Amino acid sequence: MEIKKNLIKQKLITHLTIQDTHPISTIVFLHLQIILIMQTIRIHNQEIPISVLQEYKSIQKLIIQSDFSYENFARLMEIHGQIIYGLHFRLFKEDKDVILQLYAYFTGDINLCKHYGIDLRKGLFLSGKTGVGKTVHMKILRQFMSYKERFKMKSCTQLALEYMDQGSQILTKYGRNYVDHVDQNTINQSYCLDDIGTEDEVKHYGTQINVLGQIILMRYELYQERQVLTHFTSNLTAPQIEKHYGDRVRSRLREMCNWIQYTADSTDKRK
Repeated sequence: MEIKKNLIKQKLITHLTIQDTHPISTIVFLHLQIILIMQTIRIHNQEIPISVLQEYKSIQKLIIQSDFSYENFARLMEIHGQIIYGLHFRLFKEDKDVILQLYAYFTGDINLCKHYGIDLRKGLFLSGKTGVGKTVHMKILRQFMSYKERFKMKSCTQLALEYMDQGSQILTKYGRNYVDHVDQNTINQSYCLDDIGTEDEVKHYGTQINVLGQIILMRYELYQERQVLTHFTSNLTAPQIEKHYGDRVRSRLREMCNWIQYTADSTDKRK
């Protein structure tokens, strides 16, 4: 077919089935607006070679025909990363142990989960130095999930600023998943609270509070009552979490989350 001057728009939707025992039952390739230009496709303002998407489709066939291997999972992460951040994006060897644990969690691989002590009923807590890729990895992995199951990303610094402006409404919105009334569409909403420990204690009309500490305790109740998951990223270690929020919050985080630690060898990917 001849490529016309006007851009040809298409939508690509791919569903990849994984083990039914895991609450995240499908991997969904985003409903992407694709613009075909010669040998590249523009997605999210990134020009992606058609060969990359062809590779994606070939991996899809492998997944359908056989086990969803770690290599396929890692390559899909890279493809999603290239779509979101550009063709320079790649995974790093020093992070393989982290990616293996993420693979185990998102696919429900029984042997790997047992090896790493991963509980599929819990959320994730990614801990590591600044710039190692915690936020980026979580943003990519949320694209693997169906829209209904997809967690929302929320910056803790932004959350604290919203509390300064709106007060206790923010606590119920993110701690209880509702504001003025219970909405069945959002009551079980999962979140990834990004970069906890970077926010300061803030005031609303003179009332000072550790907003994140309070929200964590409230979401712990959601987890206990309705198994609603919460994920976290942080530069803080476990002892630093306890110092910053107290031993009660640290204990609740341990109950709610699988703790995944980036190694000291993991470098700052922003440099």
